[in-house]
Amino acid sequence: MRHRKLQELIGAYADGELRAADRSRVEEHLKTCPECRRDLEFIRKIDSLAKTSPPVPREADYWASFPGRVRAGIVRRQAGAPASQVAEVEMFKDSFYRPESATRARAAIFPLSLAAHAAVILLLIVLPLIKTGELPTVEVYSAFLAPPPPPPPPPPPPAKRKSSTTSARIKRVQATAPVDAGKLVAPVEIPEQIAEETLSDIGVEGGVEGGVEGGVVGGVLGGVVGGVLGGVVGEVEAPVRAIGDVKPPKLVKSVDPVYPEIARQARVEGVVVVEATTDVYGRVIGVKVLRSIPLLDQAAIDAVRQWVYEPMIINGRPRPVVFTVTVRFQLK
Repeated sequence: MRHRKLQELIGAYADGELRAADRSRVEEHLKTCPECRRDLEFIRKIDSLAKTSPPVPREADYWASFPGRVRAGIVRRQAGAPASQVAEVEMFKDSFYRPESATRARAAIFPLSLAAHAAVILLLIVLPLIKTGELPTVEVYSAFLAPPPPPPPPPPPPAKRKSSTTSARIKRVQATAPVDAGKLVAPVEIPEQIAEETLSDIGVEGGVEGGVEGGVVGGVLGGVVGGVLGGVVGEVEAPVRAIGDVKPPKLVKSVDPVYPEIARQARVEGVVVVEATTDVYGRVIGVKVLRSIPLLDQAAIDAVRQWVYEPMIINGRPRPVVFTVTVRFQLK
């Protein structure tokens, strides 16, 4: 058997509770182990002390006389007699209880320790909520900028006026006076009715998209049918770039750009540079952004498309022009 197992059997060996086989093993072990022999001697010494100690008083008699002894001590203290020298410590003389001297200090430290633990737990909960770390950057124009609305549909073309097919019959005036070539001659008789001229049916049934009644806005007053101002039918000329000696055309009509609300809320301002192309009439027909501010580009394009310039005349003929325009956006 192992040393630890035999050491546990020493107490039973001293009390004579082991079987013969186990007793012989313990005795053989005691011959070779001085530590176990010391344990056996200590157990036997304890047993001898217990046998020589005075007998314990009868417990029933002790508790039966306890109330009387307490009353007698109270009477002596009320009478002013000195306290009994015989204290009631005999009741606790066999007790191993020792009162702790630091009880008051521990009672004062306990609430402080409880408050410190609560503060630490609160910090562990609050600190992760306060320290959010680096938030991802959101580009405003990519998150909130909506595409521009589609242009409104063009107005319906005006209805074509019906030409008058009926004309009053006028009697031919018979001139009696001789007519000389190259000379104005007053009529002999003034006609009672004047025949209306029949309108020619030149044009497209229902008009064309973007046209106006009577023409003129998109064409030339008194011009040739199918012709262009100062040009030849079918001829298309490339626009002239306004650089060097060619100066940009003079602005006739300007429209202020509408400041986008999202750019106003984001406090975005600056200058948008665009390249504008005008036709032979000075109207802007093309806009290209050269220097961009994403939140302000569309507002600049919409404004420049409504501007009108003086037609550029080169060699007596109007020409389209390409030039640079700056549109400034500034918060007030």
